[in-house]
Amino acid sequence: MILPTLVRPLLRAAARAGAAVEPLYGGRVRIDGHELDPELHGMLAAARRAGIDSIEAMEVDHARLHSSKMLGLFDAAPRTMARVIETQAAGPAGPIPVHVYEPFRAVPSMIVFFHGGGGVIGSLGSYDAIARLIADRTRVRVAVVDYRLAPEHQHPAAIDDAMAAWKWACARAPDLGVRHLAVAGDSFGGFLAAWVERRARRERLPAPRTMALIYPLVDLTLSSPSIATFADGFLLTRALMTWFRDHYAPDPATHRDGSPIFLADVAAAPPSIVVTAGFDPLRDEGRAYADRLAAGGAPLRYRCETDQVHGFLGLTGAFRRSEAAVARLCDDLAAELA
Repeated sequence: MILPTLVRPLLRAAARAGAAVEPLYGGRVRIDGHELDPELHGMLAAARRAGIDSIEAMEVDHARLHSSKMLGLFDAAPRTMARVIETQAAGPAGPIPVHVYEPFRAVPSMIVFFHGGGGVIGSLGSYDAIARLIADRTRVRVAVVDYRLAPEHQHPAAIDDAMAAWKWACARAPDLGVRHLAVAGDSFGGFLAAWVERRARRERLPAPRTMALIYPLVDLTLSSPSIATFADGFLLTRALMTWFRDHYAPDPATHRDGSPIFLADVAAAPPSIVVTAGFDPLRDEGRAYADRLAAGGAPLRYRCETDQVHGFLGLTGAFRRSEAAVARLCDDLAAELA
C-alpha cells in the first residue's frame, strides 16, 4: 500500500496537471456566474472518464468501506496535537464515542463537531485529519461525535445522539478547561448542529456561543433549486442525496417536520457562520437558512466559496483553493471563539 505521505503529493500534482489540460475536458465550467476551480474540474472529469462507482449503487456496508478508503486520500497531512482524548458520552441507546482534539496553546473554547456523510456513512476515523486541521489552525479544542447511522438507526436517532453529546460537552467543559462551547458540522453534520442549537434552546440547556454550518443539509424534502442545477457531476449528486435521505428518513411524513429550514421560529440564534459552495446541490438551502438566521437577529458571517464543490473540507490535501477556503473558515471560527 502506498503511504499517505506519498499519495497526497501525487494527488496534488495530478490535480494541477488536470487544470493544465483543462481544454481536454471541455474548457472552463461556469454556472450561475461562478467558475469552478480548474483543479477540481480536472479531477471530476478524470473520475467520470475512469468510471468510478457511485456510492448510491452500493450496499450500505460496501459504501461505508469504500468511503473510508477514498475520503481520507484528499485530506491534509494530520497535524500533531497536544493530546487526543478518546472518551464517550452517555447516549439514549448506549455510549457515544467522542474524540477530543486539543491543540497546543489552546484557548478555553471547544467546538462540538458532527461529521458529514448523509447520516449513513462517515466516522471518527474519516474526520481525524479534518479535526486536527481545525484545532491546529483555530487553537480551539474540537470534539468529534460518532453518532448512530442509518439505516440501522433512522430519524431522529442521530439528532438524539447529537443532543446527548451536547449535554455531555456542557457537563464536561469545566474539567477540560473550556469556558465557551460552539456547535458545528458539515453537510449532514450541519443538519445535526442546526437541530442541537434549536433543541438546546427549547430544552433550556446552555446555548452554543457560536454555530458553524458548513455546506449544511437543512431540507429533507430535497426541493431547493440548486439540487436540480447541480444534480450530477459535482461529487454530491441528486441520486446520492436521495439514497442518503431514503436510508435516514424513509417516511415522507418526516421530511418537512425533520428539516431545520421549516422550523417556525429560529429567532435568537447565536452568532453564526454559514459557508456554502458554489457548485453544490445544497448551496441554495444553506443560503436560505443563513437568511432566516439573520432575519431572526443572529449576527451572521455568510460566505459562498463560489469555485468549490460539496465536501471541500476534506479536499485540502490536493486542492489549493479548497485549502484556502478551509483556512478562511478556520479564521472565522478563531475570531468568534478566541
